[in-house]
Amino acid sequence: MGKEEGAKGPLDGIRVADLTHVQAGPTCTMYLADLGAEVVKVEAFGGDQFRDLMDGAHFVNFNRNKRGIALDLKQPEGKEILLKMAKGADVFVENFAPGTVERLGFGYEVLNRINPRIVYCSISGFGQDGPYKDYPAYDPVVQAMSGIMETTGDPDRPPVRIRPAMVDYASAVNAALGIVSALFQRQATGKGQRVDVAL
Repeated sequence: MGKEEGAKGPLDGIRVADLTHVQAGPTCTMYLADLGAEVVKVEAFGGDQFRDLMDGAHFVNFNRNKRGIALDLKQPEGKEILLKMAKGADVFVENFAPGTVERLGFGYEVLNRINPRIVYCSISGFGQDGPYKDYPAYDPVVQAMSGIMETTGDPDRPPVRIRPAMVDYASAVNAALGIVSALFQRQATGKGQRVDVAL
């Protein structure tokens, strides 16, 4: 997860606290890292579940150019470290089910209070509010619900999932664009904001 020594990009100097897992979130922060941001991925001690998939090939791809740390966010020491990271960060990205990071003590209001310049991005299945907000979702769920699967496969067979995970990739691009736009606006206002992306 190392960056080429001496390489700089347009996001050089931007610090990102990356509390994401699986694919859409890590792909978003991967784009930021590829653009030169300093991204620190925070994992539980058990690690991101993609560490084992395909002998870790997906994990290495989606987490390239990042640094990493393992924290137990249910313990005071782990919480203290993440809050310190957030205080010095430009960007905080998470992709847990709505309400999860709030229960852990790292919701937008908390982090905005200690760091008003922070750009806080949440990526979830159906957004932070609305009738489906509590439904978990992965790429294939959204492919099915959106009707994408209905347009693939053979007419006399069940719907077929598209590979690769286009919903995750599209959500990651939208999240990264939202974050970069918020950083650009922060130059004029001095204030961060929340970016809410639904798969």
